[in-house]
Amino acid sequence: MTGGTHTEARAEAQHDTADVVVLGTGCAGLAAAVSAAEAGARVLVLEKTERVGGAIHGGAGLFAVGTRMQRDRQIALTRDEAFHRMMEHTQWRSDARLVSAYVEQSADTIDWMAGLGVEFSDVVAYYLGAQPTWHYREPDSPEITGVLAQRARELGVRIRTECRARDLVTDAAGAVVGVTATTADGPLRVDTGAVVVATGGFGGSPRLIEQHTGYRHGTDLFSFSHPELTGDGIALALAAGAAPSPTMMETYVCLPEPYWGPGGTPPELGSFRQPNLMVNGLARRFMDESVMRHPGYAANAVGRQPGGHGLMILTAEINAHYERQGWDFLMSKLPLTGPPAFDASVSKAVAEGFPHILRAGSVAKLADRAGLEPVTLRRTVDEYNHACRTGRDTLMHKPARYLRPIEDGQVLYAARFSVGGYGSLGGFAVDDLCRAVDTQGLPIPGLFGAGRDVNDLYGGTYPFVMSGNSTSFSYNSGRIAGRSAAGTVVVHGR
Repeated sequence: MTGGTHTEARAEAQHDTADVVVLGTGCAGLAAAVSAAEAGARVLVLEKTERVGGAIHGGAGLFAVGTRMQRDRQIALTRDEAFHRMMEHTQWRSDARLVSAYVEQSADTIDWMAGLGVEFSDVVAYYLGAQPTWHYREPDSPEITGVLAQRARELGVRIRTECRARDLVTDAAGAVVGVTATTADGPLRVDTGAVVVATGGFGGSPRLIEQHTGYRHGTDLFSFSHPELTGDGIALALAAGAAPSPTMMETYVCLPEPYWGPGGTPPELGSFRQPNLMVNGLARRFMDESVMRHPGYAANAVGRQPGGHGLMILTAEINAHYERQGWDFLMSKLPLTGPPAFDASVSKAVAEGFPHILRAGSVAKLADRAGLEPVTLRRTVDEYNHACRTGRDTLMHKPARYLRPIEDGQVLYAARFSVGGYGSLGGFAVDDLCRAVDTQGLPIPGLFGAGRDVNDLYGGTYPFVMSGNSTSFSYNSGRIAGRSAAGTVVVHGR
């Protein structure tokens, strides 16, 4: 039995065998391949593109708790605390067993990578008040996926590029026993004891993004888009009987391209990261702007506004305050402490016709350029200025230290924010051993998942309070899936 109809093609297909077949050579796929090979399995990896390493080339760093680096820096966060923070972040909607497995293994994964030659230079928090969990890869260290690919080959793992999986082959009992694929040399059939699906999600497919999330890429969502990530593995797993998991984007607030990125701005426009007045398309406030330090939470606030946008407003005097005192919020690895040539950077964006950064000499002119109702914007600014004068924001309850008025007679700057995303999140369900499960919660023999195809840890809102989770879950779930798949092969004698 298969999920497709290609009986005639099979007669001419190349044949191959492997204990474990891994689909994808990104963070999760290579981690799975190495882990399965370390457990003694014969591993074959299929990659549909011509390049090994995945869309993000291994990432800049990983979440982990309980590492030696943290102990050396007297960081007191425990695994218990990290587990509960993650579960509370999703209000216990995520799979507690999977979260626990991830947290418990995270420190060992740092040691595992260090043993392979990956160098970590620091462990940092994303913003002041967040937890230092992001183990930052030394910039001169080799890319993690490159290190894993080399280790995989040393272990005898075979990697076939330009080889696109087409179907999962199942037996009469529903167990996955093979994969069919398309190669430059024609169709391929691989008989196997286990398949690990790690194809990176559907973040490169505008059609699937809109289908699964409601966002329209380039209109109300500006995510990192890698066109090869088209949800192939998710479709294969669902066709083989896996239960769907919630599918959504891993979101944060951002300026639209080309100024996108977590937090919304490049360093030269960092004053737009700060807790300045934010209004929606109706010219009304809708958030305590100090939430901007947590781009995931800010995205939740912005995303529910008409059109999915928010407009941040500040004055030349507010920017001068940042030049004197420094920014309120800093990213851990941002190489600056204050705004460098902010006015020149805004002027350049305006001159180039970038429609989401504005400059005006008055509230009325700003309203006109931003397409806002001028009377309403004037009323909103007046209400905000009253809160600044009294030191009490009775509407959004922003801390008084961040209340800075929008004074008349000054140059006004504005930036329109939207929802951004690292990529898709989730697709099909797995258990804490990364075994694909059916709608009854029962494992599907021979089918495993890892990385973005199965990441259902944090409900779409990235937990910047404990940063490093995107790549870390991919590596850790890949390790779990690889070991589990190899163990299944041994147990069933395949």
